Amino acid sequence: MSDSGLVAALLAAAAAENAAVYGYPIAGAKLATTRDKNAARAAYDAHRAQVQDVTQWLATAGATPSPAAPVYRLPNPVVDNSTARALLAAIEESTAATYADVVAVATAQLQRDAALALQAAATREAQWRTTSVPFPGLVGRLRL
Repeated sequence: MSDSGLVAALLAAAAAENAAVYGYPIAGAKLATTRDKNAARAAYDAHRAQVQDVTQWLATAGATPSPAAPVYRLPNPVVDNSTARALLAAIEESTAATYADVVAVATAQLQRDAALALQAAATREAQWRTTSVPFPGLVGRLRL
């Protein structure tokens, strides 16, 4: 894959991370338990750190991410605990998918770092889902 393929994958990861940083506080406000609110706060912090990591990866590739949008379209309205958890699962599925794309085109240390980011997002996705799915983070992306 060309360097442009890597840059495109990294730009998508940066956009997904910015969307996650936007969405987590919205969903977190509607979570029902202190445990879930604390988990959401930790995930929010992880996504903020990941924005910095992806920005650095892009700089190494000679690119700069677009600034975060002031507003992002949410896949569903967040009105209660159930819809908040659904949003958080969707956020994590989206970020995991972008890291899967980075893993597919990266090499060496970047490939390893992106795989770890994918793993972390897939683990958080599984935490927020109310039902289990095979290969969290890759739902709809596997060709069997």
